[in-house]
Amino acid sequence: MEFRPDGTFVPLQIGRGDAPSPGPPGRWDTAGRLHLPDGTGRIVSSAPDRLEIAWQDQQ
Repeated sequence: MEFRPDGTFVPLQIGRGDAPSPGPPGRWDTAGRLHLPDGTGRIVSSAPDRLEIAWQDQQ
């Protein structure tokens, strides 16, 4: 995932040849909430080498 200072982020998905491919852009806030067109998430925990996110699909 690429978090940007303007409050947007780009999820990186596995593409051809295992190269990262950008997914649909989303928004994040300082409370740890993430918003994508098809769902929301919240940051559960973070470490220098790991980011754990709980996702919930929109219905």
